[in-house]
Amino acid sequence: MGAAVGIPVAILAAALLALGAQLQNQGASKVDDDTPDGKRFGLEQLIALVSTPRWLGGSTILGIAVALQLVSLLFAPIAVVQPIGALSLVITVLLDTRMNRAHIPRKAIVAIGLCLAGVTAFVVTASFTTTSGSPTPVAVGVVLAVLGVVLSVLGVVLVLLRGRRSALRLALAAGLLFGFVATLAKLVIGRVSAIVSQGTGFTSADWLTLLCVVALLVAGAIGLSLVQGAYAAGSPDLVVAALTVIDPLVAVTIGIALLGEAAKAPGWAFAVFVVAEAVAIVGVLRLARHQPEPGTRDD
Repeated sequence: MGAAVGIPVAILAAALLALGAQLQNQGASKVDDDTPDGKRFGLEQLIALVSTPRWLGGSTILGIAVALQLVSLLFAPIAVVQPIGALSLVITVLLDTRMNRAHIPRKAIVAIGLCLAGVTAFVVTASFTTTSGSPTPVAVGVVLAVLGVVLSVLGVVLVLLRGRRSALRLALAAGLLFGFVATLAKLVIGRVSAIVSQGTGFTSADWLTLLCVVALLVAGAIGLSLVQGAYAAGSPDLVVAALTVIDPLVAVTIGIALLGEAAKAPGWAFAVFVVAEAVAIVGVLRLARHQPEPGTRDD
């Protein structure tokens, strides 16, 4: 019953994600066009986005998409919900072709196929071999600690590479953070649902849940900032591909490695995980080299 509700809601969220990404990309590109050459996408450009109607419309749609995704996480496991977001890649390509008069090279189509094939194989295997449970406080603490390390490393890397802006690099970093965001959201939703259903009320152990909320907001805000920079530097197809591949892979990997969701999975499942993840990553890298060629767009 839960999956019957969660899956359709997740599909609708994926469609809205694609539309919102397309509009945000157009708004960010316009701001980037007005930015002097050599100046990186920073706070001034982010502020300028607020006065861009297309970006505001895309942000509103993305907000609805995120809300629907949280609803789907309430009804279905993260290993089922997150990978459905890969559908947004196909929708994005169709929208890009329609709205921007873009030409989709055959190599780009092959790359998108690799992304979808890798994610699909990963998710289908995970849905049959992993189980959701109630993670221990220690496991949740480990997730938060790993996120802290990831944020620190990303901060150093982005500072060192600040003069070499790359849509792929920014999108991959955002996808990595969004994988943690999805995991933390699932943990928080699970705990709140337990409090409501069991009537236990807030306990001292729930301070860790509040810390998850703070970490979720911080990682989400940084990830959104990285996404805007990626939209300004590259095509929406590439950005969405990176997000929809890395996000679910990271979220499911965290569940397997840190939350013990694959404790009873057979050995062959782990081989599938490795191969599927490699195929999806190859697809993203190929798409970075063979991006759709935009035509003339009417603003």
